[in-house]
Amino acid sequence: MHRKYNKFLIVSLVAVIVFGVYTHFYKDLKSEAATSDNALTSTTGGDTAPVTTGSSGSASLNEDTSFLMKLSSLKKIKIDTSIFDSQAFKLLVSNNIKLDPVPYGRINPFSPTDKPVIVNKVTYTLKTNPASAITNKSAVLNGSLEGGVISNNIYFEYGTVEPLDKMTAKVTPSLVGSFASTIGSLISKTTYLYRSVANINGVLVYGDIISFTTN
Repeated sequence: MHRKYNKFLIVSLVAVIVFGVYTHFYKDLKSEAATSDNALTSTTGGDTAPVTTGSSGSASLNEDTSFLMKLSSLKKIKIDTSIFDSQAFKLLVSNNIKLDPVPYGRINPFSPTDKPVIVNKVTYTLKTNPASAITNKSAVLNGSLEGGVISNNIYFEYGTVEPLDKMTAKVTPSLVGSFASTIGSLISKTTYLYRSVANINGVLVYGDIISFTTN
């Protein structure tokens, strides 16, 4: 009888301890969930959806609250724009170069190889430039051939009226395409007309007619 009574006391004591521990932790979890719910409501300024008071619901609520606090702190970030007002930034110059597209390869890769294929069309410009070193009896006529075209048959036509009845000897352009020719035996205080002429691939090409007046 005494042993049965002791076992009953031990079982009762264990049950009371378990119930006390459960009650203590349940109140703490409920209090923590209520505190987190109030903090979320004050942060968002609106109604909140009901939150489960379980351990997973409490962890999710804490993560949401932490995320909202981080978003709120981003409002205090300031960007330093003083670099745009510095003299060094204002002196920067854009050196962009526009490159025109250049075709490459064969236009039709399936065409027979025994036929010539034109890959790129070459464009060029022949210019008559102002005369220089003008005196009462002589002057230097200037011109240029742009576009990378090479011609060994370049000269000037000149005269006092059109059509121009005189021509210079052939000249050789420089590496940049400029060329010049000196003419003499001119009449003082007289206006002369002239233009540059080039033979390119068997075709005569003419520059604009311009004038100069001797001293």
